Amino acid sequence: MSTIKDVAKLAGVSVATVSRIINDSPNVSPATRKKVERVIKEINYQPNQVARTLYQKKSRMIGIIIPDLNNRFYAQIIDGIQSILQKKGYSALISFSANSNKKNYLNFINEFQKNNIDGIITAAFDMPAALNLATPLVMYDSANIDDNVARIVSDNIKGGKDCISLLQNQATRVMIQHWPLRLPTVRERVESLVNELNKLNIPYILKKVSENDPEKAAQEVLKKSNRFDAVIAVNDIYAAEIIKEAQRRNLKIPADFQLIGYDNNVLCEYTTPTISTIDQQPKLIGQTAARRLLDLINGKKSSQNSIINVIPIKRNSTY
Repeated sequence: MSTIKDVAKLAGVSVATVSRIINDSPNVSPATRKKVERVIKEINYQPNQVARTLYQKKSRMIGIIIPDLNNRFYAQIIDGIQSILQKKGYSALISFSANSNKKNYLNFINEFQKNNIDGIITAAFDMPAALNLATPLVMYDSANIDDNVARIVSDNIKGGKDCISLLQNQATRVMIQHWPLRLPTVRERVESLVNELNKLNIPYILKKVSENDPEKAAQEVLKKSNRFDAVIAVNDIYAAEIIKEAQRRNLKIPADFQLIGYDNNVLCEYTTPTISTIDQQPKLIGQTAARRLLDLINGKKSSQNSIINVIPIKRNSTY
């Protein structure tokens, strides 16, 4: 594989001159530029993007971290991010399967910085206060935390209230699936759910489930099917698994229990019954995160949180 040194040697110029030509610097004579470009074409030299960014003030690259590539919610966020960044001439490096592992996030951030990226858009995680990060950073899918981080916040409080409103006062005991409550977004939504149920004097059960095993979670929830008449699932994927498990046990939804998902995943319209859910507007989350990051890159230092509205969607899994 040819290197920039090979180009410089064959063209009879310095490596720095080749780099300036690759990066379209005006400080090169037309004759030298023509000679170097001819050598590049002859040996089919492909510039290393990482190396060339070392000679630029900006790399025009953004690092994106997502927890789970299998969840379409995050794919839609990426779509929103890209719809803004591409128009501004930025490309993206994407790291995924971070889940809720803080070590994964820190490793990904470290790798991004090695690649001289201009900014980072990451799912929310517990970022150490001692982390001295010079690169602009925006967190999405975050709780409404007041600190010096620019956060894109789905309105989890309204989301909890909207879940209860979808039940239309037809529930007498509610099962709430949740991931670890140490996760701020989970805690924020669950607290809102519990507050609403307490106001209505409706008993509830909290059921912690695995982050990566919706099938097992559905089995565990339905072991106690006689103890509730409504389930609020972690998200739509978990809700779909509950439907499958209910069918296996000959339980009818919503006759035996109502079911609510979260995210408005496209699969909600393809299950039987279709799933009532909460639309978090993930594309708008991504677009907002991208705009906020571009503002930071351009010197606008506001860390005020951006709150994204959520929308309840009524389908056949509730009355």
